[in-house]
Amino acid sequence: MNIKRYIWILCSLLLLLMAFCGWQMSQLRLWGHWPLFLFLSGWCAVAIFLDYLYAGIPGRKYFLLLSGLSALLLGLSFPPFGFTPLIFFGFVPLFYIQEIADRNKTSELFYVYNAFVLWNIFDTYWVANAALLPGIVAIWLNSFFMLVPWIGAQWVGRKIPSLRWWSFASFWVVFEWIHHNWEISWPWLTLGNAWSSLTSWIQWYEYTGVFGGTLWTLIMNILFFQFILNLKKQLSIRKNSRTITLILCFLIFPVLISILIDRNFLAEGKYGEICVVQPNYEPHYEKFAVPEMEQITRLGRLAEINLTKDTRFILFPETCIGDIGGPVNSARVQDDNRIITFYDFIESHFNIPIVMGLTTIKFLRDGELDSPFKRTNQAFKEPYEIANSAVILKNRLEKNIPVYNKSRLVPGAEIFPYRRLLPFLSPLVDKLGGTVAGLATQKERTVFEAGNLVIAPVICYESIYGNYMRGYIKNGAQAIFIMTNDGWWDDTPGYKQHMAFSKLRAIEFRKPVIRSANTGISCFIDARGNLGKSLGYNVHSSINQGVTFSPYLSFYAKFGDLLAYLALLFATFFVILRLFRYFF
Repeated sequence: MNIKRYIWILCSLLLLLMAFCGWQMSQLRLWGHWPLFLFLSGWCAVAIFLDYLYAGIPGRKYFLLLSGLSALLLGLSFPPFGFTPLIFFGFVPLFYIQEIADRNKTSELFYVYNAFVLWNIFDTYWVANAALLPGIVAIWLNSFFMLVPWIGAQWVGRKIPSLRWWSFASFWVVFEWIHHNWEISWPWLTLGNAWSSLTSWIQWYEYTGVFGGTLWTLIMNILFFQFILNLKKQLSIRKNSRTITLILCFLIFPVLISILIDRNFLAEGKYGEICVVQPNYEPHYEKFAVPEMEQITRLGRLAEINLTKDTRFILFPETCIGDIGGPVNSARVQDDNRIITFYDFIESHFNIPIVMGLTTIKFLRDGELDSPFKRTNQAFKEPYEIANSAVILKNRLEKNIPVYNKSRLVPGAEIFPYRRLLPFLSPLVDKLGGTVAGLATQKERTVFEAGNLVIAPVICYESIYGNYMRGYIKNGAQAIFIMTNDGWWDDTPGYKQHMAFSKLRAIEFRKPVIRSANTGISCFIDARGNLGKSLGYNVHSSINQGVTFSPYLSFYAKFGDLLAYLALLFATFFVILRLFRYFF
């Protein structure tokens, strides 16, 4: 039997497995890990077939295995797997592929893309549990975006080989920075996020932010690759000593600095207890079907378990009300019957303020009709906006209840990216469950205050954006409250990763992070990124813990993503140098 027949048999089996996974998913209400096998089987069939087409080209014998190894190393380095140091070697197989491709004057781009697709599948397949199409778009489009810094590095390397991988490091950091700031934003696999599994090594994030971890990762990959190349050239240890010294320095010094920072850090501020509630309503079939008053009753009953006279805040999750019984009018929050029920609870329980998420509506007046979020509907006489919001409820006498609108939105589901430039994507947005209008946002980060304690009301997706969250801290926030759902993805790595990334915000700003997640993980994270009390997935309960509300402003809180701007400067330099070599 020749190799061609083996390839056809293997690809056919993989496609059959893909079809079986699709059939199995069609029979289930919740998909769990099935999208992982669906995507892997389908993509592997494509990759193996294309690799077979390239089989006659010199030097490509092990390219598919090397690209798969790269994906595995990168995938296992992220939570919840936690083998974080593997990320120091994640790009090394791809660098080696490029080295062989240069020697044989062939293209390596498909194999690099294969590694990025497999990495994205491995760590983010769970997105498909919210909706299948967004999962497909997120994985394959994000993998394509990852190719851009790689292509840029090869462009530089063709004229200046010695700068290829150093330019790649700059281009990659710039790519991640752009991915944090444009409307098609999906920075989940930012390399620095992987270190959320090993926070004892990256206490210096309070100076660099997450891009410090990205840069550290890329430098180590380049140095390890250089070490391997020197071994292949049969250089002695003495001749390779410079590379070995650099590896040891870049490995040991950041960890030592982190240990020193951790030992000398002391959280100072006001102490207060927080009660966190996790109601646990499955979002696909339960959260938006169970009557709201029944949900409000459960919230109150769970809160009562851990309330004391020393409790300073009660924290409920995202969108507690406003979907089943209609959105809350943001201009008259205090008049809504559901809000009045919460005020009754507050008055009978030590007058403890409640911070909660809800869906709000704002009716547009003259001068506001040009809003990009304007909607019209026969149910309402006036144009309006819908927002995913947060409020703080203190007492029923308040007339101007502060409302914060979630402003870092999920592409597709909550925002139509660049809708004026990409109008042809309207059908896609409809399929993603979003609207062309999107949800209403606001320019400034609103903070909530009660009893001289100031908190940042962060809603779900916003918590993965360090520089964005600086707005809360600069406005005086002393603690970070995260309201989220996290049940859309079933019991898969998604909610675990989301919680882990919150540890990075705690370190960056040296603030306690308190999370209320509808289905879990609800928890307390201290200013060192250490996990305190927590509630596991798929349980309804509450927890109470004291935290230190700190006015401390970290270096990162003051200056933000300086490393990204430095990378942009270097990337510009590499581009100019490459153009200079081209013309002269």
